[in-house]
Amino acid sequence: MSPRGSLTPVVASGTASVVKLLVATLAFVGAYAGIEVPRTPATTVRAVSADDASVETVELSSKSMQETTAQVQAETTLAEGTVTVTPATEGGPCDRSYEARSVIGNPHPERTVTYGWRLQRWSESSRGWRTYLSGGSGFTGERQSVEWQPRIAGNPGLYRVTLSVPGRPTAHSARFRVSC
Repeated sequence: MSPRGSLTPVVASGTASVVKLLVATLAFVGAYAGIEVPRTPATTVRAVSADDASVETVELSSKSMQETTAQVQAETTLAEGTVTVTPATEGGPCDRSYEARSVIGNPHPERTVTYGWRLQRWSESSRGWRTYLSGGSGFTGERQSVEWQPRIAGNPGLYRVTLSVPGRPTAHSARFRVSC
């Protein structure tokens, strides 16, 4: 047996593994992006054997991509410099998470833009806003919808969320009251 002939099963086995990995990757990306694969015989994928080196193509549906695009467009209608806060559905009035959202544009998409969140509570004694919680992150790209989920437990009062991006004015949410 020649060395070339003995490599054929290994190459075929490796090719089948590559095809399986490709199909798994497409399935993962499709699930992440919301792509549906129609269930018709023309869109099935066969494993590659040593005797058959052809692979059928997979057709992807654009229906779910359009729905995902509409959802992204609805989220990005929030203007830069605007922060919205909504209470999470779980939790009671004295122990609840909130969802703060905004949109940040990056004038230099090839660089990382950083941002910081602050949950501030109004202080009657100092007659000013004091930081209660903080967090931050960053991203690379042109524009991104960002969110943060602070939790307020057992501390009634008047709150607001701020978003700060270096070189820009701080954005403030509307004030909201937490009561027990």
